[in-house]
Amino acid sequence: MRELHATARPGKGDILVKVFGEAAAAFMADDLDEAIRLGEQAKHLALRSGAVREFLGQAYYGAGKWSEAGRELAAFRRLSGSTEQNPLLADAYRAMGKPEKAIELCGEVDARSATRPVFFEAAIVAAGALADLGRLDEAIARLEALDLRPPVVETHHIRAWYALGDLLERRGRFTQAREYFDAAAAADDMTDAVERAARLRSRG
Repeated sequence: MRELHATARPGKGDILVKVFGEAAAAFMADDLDEAIRLGEQAKHLALRSGAVREFLGQAYYGAGKWSEAGRELAAFRRLSGSTEQNPLLADAYRAMGKPEKAIELCGEVDARSATRPVFFEAAIVAAGALADLGRLDEAIARLEALDLRPPVVETHHIRAWYALGDLLERRGRFTQAREYFDAAAAADDMTDAVERAARLRSRG
């Protein structure tokens, strides 16, 4: 809230907080059109607010509006100096057919300063971008370099297992792919990892 007041147009701080709160509520309700509409109002009230630009980028991304998401998330990166949203920004560039830019952005995420989820997500997006370029072995190596045997499994580990399973299957390394799909399926039933592991198992 302090950042909103600090970046708002003169005398518009309270209005900005109200509009931004309504935008966040719309986003939580999965009403992305309303979230974007209100987010754009908030941007008009505080063009240099990192929080507003980050929010608007996430809303546009959720709506599949990749160019707009890229514009707002790049503004957030520039205003805040943070690489926290680089994976999302990179994925928007992938969707726009710019995998090289995606790889560059993911490379900015430093393991020494990023949170584990952000670092893992950067690796996952980078691997996808490498695969887009036909560089499957590099994509697989990018994910295999992660800590994939944690004492406590978290969502980012499951996402990495699934992504690696997909790449290994595409490379024809079916036994290893099945192992990662089995691991993902055992930890989370929200993906099709069970079906993919079963299909690979049927190959013998």
